[in-house]
Amino acid sequence: MAQTQLLNRRIRSVKNAKQITKAMEVVAASRMRRVQEAATKTRAYGEIADSIVRQISNTQEAKHHPFFRPSQNTAKLYIVFSSDRGLAGAFNSNIFNNSLRSFNEDKKTGRTSSVIVFGRKGARFFSRFEGVNLVGEYENLADAPDANVFAPVIDSVSNGFSGGQFGVVNIIYTEFVSTLSQSVRNLQLLPVPPVEDETTQKVIYELEPTNDAVLTEAMKLYLEAQLMRAKVDSSASEYAMRMLAMNSANRNASDLIEHLTLELNASRQASITQEMAEITGGANAVT
Repeated sequence: MAQTQLLNRRIRSVKNAKQITKAMEVVAASRMRRVQEAATKTRAYGEIADSIVRQISNTQEAKHHPFFRPSQNTAKLYIVFSSDRGLAGAFNSNIFNNSLRSFNEDKKTGRTSSVIVFGRKGARFFSRFEGVNLVGEYENLADAPDANVFAPVIDSVSNGFSGGQFGVVNIIYTEFVSTLSQSVRNLQLLPVPPVEDETTQKVIYELEPTNDAVLTEAMKLYLEAQLMRAKVDSSASEYAMRMLAMNSANRNASDLIEHLTLELNASRQASITQEMAEITGGANAVT
């Protein structure tokens, strides 16, 4: 009897958990579809901005600008996009593992590593990590935030790079490929890598009012586009991985319920068989 009650409680508990994970799967799927559309648009804009800036990087005007000129500074800044919530499979662990590999490589080459992180999970992780300077942390951003949200980050990057605090700036985020496929990207933002194309060397640009004014403003738009792209792609990837994780949890819950139900039925059958044996034995003893 006690075994039957215990199994009933476990089955009810698993069913309640399954209802929660099913609801989380539905919510994640709905949000993923909404963010997926925004990710397509921001990716297209980011690719165009990246293409234009890379083409300009081959010009004589850009070669004298600090954002295009290679620096002798060994300090490196990483802009990392994690999540505010868990239960998204390997979303955050993939980001952290990629970051740690980069930190270890920097340490071997004598570089110092600094981090600007988006997401509560990343902020907690890097705050406990020794040997890495946590420059800034941002939490609870919208899935597709307004571009002005990144203004403080762009100022920190621009001032730090121009002032010689950082020699290289990389961005680490999860790119949304499809519902079943997401990949971690670790890309160099500054100094801007040039385009390996001989045709761009022949193009002459005339910048007005001044070269420095145009390039500085172009770089702000470039950084804004890349940060927006990374954030929206990360949001879409997070929801996709959470949806898959919750779907897997639902299947595991169904399998566990089935196993517990079989065990419950076996326990009931054993109890009934024992009661029948006792009744039969009692009747034989009376006769």
